[in-house]
Amino acid sequence: MGYLDNNGRRRVMSIRRLLPPSMQSRSLMSLSFDERIHYSTEHDDGEMNLTNSHDYPLNPMSEVFVDCGAFNYSKMEVPRFTRGGFVSSRSALEEYTDRHLSKLPDAKYILCSPDHIVTQDMSDEETSARLEFTRRCASSFIDITSGEKNVKPIAVVHGRTTKEKAEITDELVEMGYDYIAFGGLVPMARGQAAVISQLTGSDDLSNIRIGEDSPLGIAKAAGVKTHIFGLNSPDWYRWWKRMGIDSFDGSKLSQEGAANGMIWIENGLSMEEVPNNASALYQRLKVKNITRREILKKGVLRHFQFSDDGEINPDNPAWEYLMSARCTSPKCPHGPDAHNCDPRVTGSIEHNMGRTLLNAWAFDSIMGKIDKICEEAKSSDDDNLVENWSPIEVE
Repeated sequence: MGYLDNNGRRRVMSIRRLLPPSMQSRSLMSLSFDERIHYSTEHDDGEMNLTNSHDYPLNPMSEVFVDCGAFNYSKMEVPRFTRGGFVSSRSALEEYTDRHLSKLPDAKYILCSPDHIVTQDMSDEETSARLEFTRRCASSFIDITSGEKNVKPIAVVHGRTTKEKAEITDELVEMGYDYIAFGGLVPMARGQAAVISQLTGSDDLSNIRIGEDSPLGIAKAAGVKTHIFGLNSPDWYRWWKRMGIDSFDGSKLSQEGAANGMIWIENGLSMEEVPNNASALYQRLKVKNITRREILKKGVLRHFQFSDDGEINPDNPAWEYLMSARCTSPKCPHGPDAHNCDPRVTGSIEHNMGRTLLNAWAFDSIMGKIDKICEEAKSSDDDNLVENWSPIEVE
């Protein structure tokens, strides 16, 4: 995000500065995208003189997950990196070393073994070729990273069916991986049952158990940590919490905040009326539906009055910062006059990323509520809590 320093010059800072502290220390990057801005802004605190009530230090990035960029070459028969060059274990490690490992010497890096995405509609021949590529890379990648300082290799599970995923999971465990990721789930995410079935082997969402021969069951039996690629809504977090998934990632916050112009607003929670899913814990307010905005008129910033659609928590640190910081984007529709980074406006990086930050704070709070409900469900005899919020065990 851009900001003006004390000399009136436009500078750039990482949005990590305004993320909840729990989200600041762990980052996911990809070889498909330019990582330089993240490292170059690592130590820039921005206009911290604008806010006092939430003046907390920026936590350093202690753990960086870097994927190989498989999504960007998913349509290629022979994988090539965005910057050119064929994808292999050796070339991937060279990219990781050159672009990441030298940037934060004290950080722990989780590096993804090169994989090739498999989708449900692929032929047996194409699936076989892609799974073989993923196997071959995984086998050599764990060997060549064994001597790397502060590096944890992670391999990716693909497959069209639960059986194919289980076979790959078993092979990765045999190779010695103690951290694996499940990929290729996003295309089937419209129906939660399909994703859950692929991981657990269970088709009944009302009575899910993790099959011992399922991908997740095999990983758990071996004591292997698990990661989910691409699914990070509040309700997916409820599932991952219940299933004991160790980590996950996704673009939900930026997709809805920046691209779709939505602000997440929490709903109240009563333990006497717990909903059957996490979607009921918040609402998604479209900024285009806000009827009255804050405007700059003759140099005076008018106070904003919320519409009836819902209120943004004024104690949200991102909100406080954004409503006092100055927008500096040359693409802003407000023009060159000084004004705040109002996240209800669309059209510039400051406004769009402002909504992403607001949603991150809402998500952080929602996850805390989900944790609380899941903990309550462990010892509850309430049918709703047990069915929708209790831990899902291996059969």
